[in-house]
Amino acid sequence: MLGVTIILVLTIVLINSTVSSLHNYENIIRDSSWILATLVHVPQFLIPFLLICYLTKGSLGEYGFNLKESPPIFTHGRMFGIGALFGLLMSLKYIPQIIEKTPLDIPQPVTLVNIVGTMTFQWIIIGLCEETMFRGLIQTYLMNNLEGWVRITGHDFHIGTVIGAILWGAFHFINILIMPLGSVVFIVVLTTVAGLLMGYAYQETRSLLTTIIIHNTLFGVPLTIGYILYYLL
Repeated sequence: MLGVTIILVLTIVLINSTVSSLHNYENIIRDSSWILATLVHVPQFLIPFLLICYLTKGSLGEYGFNLKESPPIFTHGRMFGIGALFGLLMSLKYIPQIIEKTPLDIPQPVTLVNIVGTMTFQWIIIGLCEETMFRGLIQTYLMNNLEGWVRITGHDFHIGTVIGAILWGAFHFINILIMPLGSVVFIVVLTTVAGLLMGYAYQETRSLLTTIIIHNTLFGVPLTIGYILYYLL
């Protein structure tokens, strides 16, 4: 699984290098960053999905492609609510801008193409791709092939869940390509903790839909609120 992660990282670096060699690279990053974000996320779905097909001989449900829930806690509705709640908390970043009547922090120029592209990325692509790789392939494989549990805050985490969260957090070091080191370290720590929480949810349901809902809602809600405020204000 570490080897798969390394291969994926090298693939993303290659894509980034190829795009950065284009003469209009800076314009793409400034005006339509969702295009590059989508390009580097596609391999995060395709590579693990093909491996899952190979490992399961087509029985994709064994690696999270199912609609399972684990009531009363881990239901699809509750996961949406949790994702929306944290998304609303992230949306508090708009308050100073609203009070000071300064332009809202929108990722790129507000055009129809950018709105559709960014919303599609945040509400569909990011969760599907990253969860297929790190919860679907890596965590499932580790849970199937390792034994042992870790007690954290009164809950039993499978060792595969813990290792999967660490790998997901470490994977975000790749942001060093576009971010300063301090910001990257913060993201790595944050995603490792989030990986433990989402990994636990997946551990209990064995359904990727559980974590995809949280993942997409967490990022989709603040983006949607940002666009709404942009037009209202």
